[in-house]
Amino acid sequence: MSAPAETETSKLTAYESEQVRQIAAWKSEPPNPLSELWKLITLPGARLVEKLIPDRVVRAAIEKSYDVSELLAGEQDIQRQAGVKDLSELRDKPLEECDRLARQVGLAAQALAVAEGAATGAGGMLTTLLDVPLLFILALRTIIKTGHCYGYPFHHRRGRHFALGVLIAAISGSLEVRRQRIHRLRELEDLLLEETQEEIVTEELLAFLFQLEVFEEVPGVGALSGAALNLSFLHRVDVTARRVFQERWLRDNGKVSVIEPAAAHPRALAAGWSGALGRAAYTACYGVGFGVALPVCMVEQLLRPRNNAVTRGLREGATAATRAAEQALDRMRGVAPALPSREATPALAPA
Repeated sequence: MSAPAETETSKLTAYESEQVRQIAAWKSEPPNPLSELWKLITLPGARLVEKLIPDRVVRAAIEKSYDVSELLAGEQDIQRQAGVKDLSELRDKPLEECDRLARQVGLAAQALAVAEGAATGAGGMLTTLLDVPLLFILALRTIIKTGHCYGYPFHHRRGRHFALGVLIAAISGSLEVRRQRIHRLRELEDLLLEETQEEIVTEELLAFLFQLEVFEEVPGVGALSGAALNLSFLHRVDVTARRVFQERWLRDNGKVSVIEPAAAHPRALAAGWSGALGRAAYTACYGVGFGVALPVCMVEQLLRPRNNAVTRGLREGATAATRAAEQALDRMRGVAPALPSREATPALAPA
């Protein structure tokens, strides 16, 4: 088993050590098995449609979307909230401060994604077609603004490819694929936009569009499904961006060299349909078992005789309080107090 991280632990604060642990755990956290299955179902259709779209159209759409995202992201609001004149100063701020800013960015983006998904999902097929490019722009904007929170501007072209790499990692359909894409992020800092990036982005977004279209024609369901799917999509983007930039901040500050994934169960790394079906079956059985076992255990606990330290303490305390009240009333009436019974709590000896 590999170590969770190669670090200079003497330089890590308690908060930073906890974030290193969480990053390692996140790198071994599989996606939702039901969404993974749905991705496998819709991906062949997405690949077929992707082949019909000219490459120049795809490249132009990605470039224009990024331009809009970068314009909407800005830098001034993060600088103002952090109280700095230049974003690079945030690399010298505590990691807690960067995380606080990033969480605010993520929550605002998820709220906007829910509203936008509900609005486009309720409007029928034409508005649903608008959902994907709008969500794509919002996702890129979220990644860029999250990078700003950790002191990373996106002034150079390689920052554009890094942002796309983060997005590709976020929407990966399996744990093994996500690990491979995260590993390549450091390489993407020095690469131009590759054809493989274009293909992956197009396939993933078309697959997402197919998921939206399945529920779009059902009355009253389009808005709910659009909001739920958008929330799930942006949540994955938000978490991925924060974890990636956390690790980059720690690495650039000399706190870690690399954070290895935590140990994962072989079931989480199984590839293809068999792996996805196995994870879905396990999750379903776990959910059913928990749903059945929980009410049974609750009823059993309610019917079980109470004979533990807590219940005995409560019962004896109530008895002693009742006896003390009765003795006080007797003294007020001038009646001699009765001798304490064997069950009474013995009084403390005078000091």
